[in-house]
Amino acid sequence: MVRLNLRVPFAFLSVVACGSLQAVELTLAESNVEQRNINGQVVQSERDEQEALFNYYFSEQGYRYETKLADLQTEASVPSWRVPYSAAIHPESSGGLSGGGGASVRTTGLFGRERSTDRRASGSSALTAYDRAFNGGQNLASSYEVRRIMGQDRALFPSLRMRLNSESWEGYCSGFTASTIKHPEAVNAVDAGDVGGTPGVVLQPAEIKGLLTAIYNRTSDESFLFLAPPSATDGGPNMGTFHLALANYVGQAGCPVGIDRTKGRTSWNNPIYAYRVGLSGDALSKDGVQYQDVATTVTYSFYGLDSTQQTDLDTGARVGNKTQTMTLRYTLALDDEGKIIGGRAKNESGHFLWIPLYPVQGTEDGSAPGNPYIDVRRVIALARASALPRVQQKYDETTIGPAIDPKLEAAVADNN
Repeated sequence: MVRLNLRVPFAFLSVVACGSLQAVELTLAESNVEQRNINGQVVQSERDEQEALFNYYFSEQGYRYETKLADLQTEASVPSWRVPYSAAIHPESSGGLSGGGGASVRTTGLFGRERSTDRRASGSSALTAYDRAFNGGQNLASSYEVRRIMGQDRALFPSLRMRLNSESWEGYCSGFTASTIKHPEAVNAVDAGDVGGTPGVVLQPAEIKGLLTAIYNRTSDESFLFLAPPSATDGGPNMGTFHLALANYVGQAGCPVGIDRTKGRTSWNNPIYAYRVGLSGDALSKDGVQYQDVATTVTYSFYGLDSTQQTDLDTGARVGNKTQTMTLRYTLALDDEGKIIGGRAKNESGHFLWIPLYPVQGTEDGSAPGNPYIDVRRVIALARASALPRVQQKYDETTIGPAIDPKLEAAVADNN
């Protein structure tokens, strides 16, 4: 999958007055309440930053960031209609979105790592459908994908060339994760003419899912939020921040969150929608700090088929999505009020937690990432027309962040 940009977005929330918070000396965990020095500037603590972000986005919905362990839910799931659906991740070794589409076959790669290989029985692709619908039949979006992966327009044996130029893990898991957090499942075919395209060109739900995956796969600094950044010394998140993110976003606000499950160069992203916390033994007290061992199991939607419908048309509930679980063991540090002030991982904790805000509109000059021949407004219009109206309304009321890239809205305003 494509690694998300690791610079912290919304830095203006980090440089506000830090107050008189005293640094806490932690020996069994790493602090998330100490002020930080970023690029030579003293900024607020990680916990304060995350509290400010959560309150900024959820205050109108009546939620406030909670930090006291006893007040946080130990088991929670998002509403059934908000559970992310499974979708294909379109490995670049199989042509990405230029040659793959709806089908996903799981195979075992080197060292037993599981990967997906996408195939589309029709031989078409979501990008080809988009070109027919919105690019006048010109092979623009699909050709761009081929050039991006292969490095040139034509090659002998292109499928072999793609396998040689792309690593087995590279694909669209970031786009899958973000799009399934931001949008309900596409369930109805849509005539492109109904959303400003070529009348008579009908896009199927699987193609719309693929296009959503495409527009969300590339990020800019402002298009997503770190909820638990990779700030710990082991390269993963501070587990105090991790625990607070799960409990506040999933447990309190009913909002799925993305996880990059693996540290290092390879990246495997999935949307977490449920968790269960178990406290291990009694808390240990040392130097005025309480240390509590925790085992948390998270449940996330796994990779699947774009062509598989997973929405109950009567209730809007998710049915049949593929799921996996991951258990994380860590120690939380608590102050004398029982508030989480840090943490430390005891086993594999993943790389970071994040949440999408909006899809980035790609540009031809490369100043913004993504396919410049796909208009994100068209894809979102397709997605809205394809979703169940009552479920789409629920997403509109609860999903945070702009509907489209703010730069597009600014450009429209300038032209007017």
